[in-house]
Amino acid sequence: MALLVICSIVAAVLLVDAAVRADAVTAALLAPWPLLVLWAVYVLGVASRVRATRDGVLVQNLLRTVFVPWARVQQIRMRWQIEITLDDGSLVTCFGGPARRRPQRLGPGRTKEDANGRADDAVAALRKAKASAVNVTPVPPVRRGWDFPAIIALLVLIAWAATAVLVTRA
Repeated sequence: MALLVICSIVAAVLLVDAAVRADAVTAALLAPWPLLVLWAVYVLGVASRVRATRDGVLVQNLLRTVFVPWARVQQIRMRWQIEITLDDGSLVTCFGGPARRRPQRLGPGRTKEDANGRADDAVAALRKAKASAVNVTPVPPVRRGWDFPAIIALLVLIAWAATAVLVTRA
């Protein structure tokens, strides 16, 4: 999230500088390029996440979303990322969850929990949410889809960039 904020500030400064030094039309022609970088930072760094709800777990991996009802979840474990095993044997890998890191060396007065507790805490929180979930019959299906707002934003930026190229080449 911090990277997204920093990139947003840099993009805003660049566009304001272009508007001040040249004009608003030039800034509008330059705008799609830093905004495309900003979109990539958002998709690669912020959009991937794992969120537990009352009904199930929502996994967003880049531009794909998967909603898994708790009744379909058989196992939640940590390998390199959080992995959710479904009742049909399929696996949902969560790119947006915490990753298991190499064990850190412990200095004097530090405990194992101080070194790397975040990844295991996320798995424990998901297991706790699953245990407290209400069972619903019939079991709803796993819903897979696309992150349409991010895809639409990309298409708008690509169209804007193509228009800017056509205007400057004419």
